[in-house]
Amino acid sequence: MKRFIILFALIISAVGASAQSIGTLFRQYRYEEKANYMHITRFAMSIVKAFAKTDSEDKEALKALSSFRVLSLEDCTSTVKQSFQKTLQTFRPTGYTPFIIAKKNDEIAYIYLKEKDGFIRELLILTTDNHDGAIVQIKGKLRPDDIDAAIEKGTKNNKLKKCKLWDKHA
Repeated sequence: MKRFIILFALIISAVGASAQSIGTLFRQYRYEEKANYMHITRFAMSIVKAFAKTDSEDKEALKALSSFRVLSLEDCTSTVKQSFQKTLQTFRPTGYTPFIIAKKNDEIAYIYLKEKDGFIRELLILTTDNHDGAIVQIKGKLRPDDIDAAIEKGTKNNKLKKCKLWDKHA
């Protein structure tokens, strides 16, 4: 009987560990030593929006955002970074659509979306390499055209290669 109870407890814990939510991922790594975590809540974003200049482009960009969270593991130990890298290899967040998965040497980047009514409601970016790991979650009501405009503006300013990411929305 003891074996059955222990086996049942192990199965329950394995099922709980396999639940792949972004909240679980944040909780798993945000308390690591030297992890940098920042969460701008809806309330804080409303304050920022109130103080933004009314005629600026930033006001328009801020209007679409409701909150965001960032977790950086840059200053953490290599053990934590390796654990994060292994976690991302099997992590598939529930409710998100994979948008871009890019792998080059030891660098991996995943971009996931949640869409509703033609708007991007959440954008999730997960990146890792041997030296760093990061999670970025942006919530709001983003139009694909605004994302294209931001990319185009970024490519002009930074002289990066221009690419159209949202062909299905164009």
